[in-house]
Amino acid sequence: MADVMEIRMQLFGVIKRQGEWYFAHCPPLDIATQGRTEAEAKRNLQEASEFFVISCLERGTFDEAMKQLGWSVAKQARPRNTFPLPVAVPIRFSNRAACPA
Repeated sequence: MADVMEIRMQLFGVIKRQGEWYFAHCPPLDIATQGRTEAEAKRNLQEASEFFVISCLERGTFDEAMKQLGWSVAKQARPRNTFPLPVAVPIRFSNRAACPA
């Protein structure tokens, strides 16, 4: 039997317009993307961030990737002129190994 839980990370993104394009960047993950509208750029950044975290978890490299990005356990306010970027990651947990019969 498997259960599913969801981890939510509250990151932030920065967006800039350059000509006809909007460029979105998530400094905590150092991920950038673009879109023809501000909303599209934000959606693309959210999707790219979710895929990045999922990929790290699947490969077992999440801890190392976060360390390389400069992450540590700390309380810090979000920088000014940024927008909230919720990143949801579904995780499956098989409780067969954890709960002996």
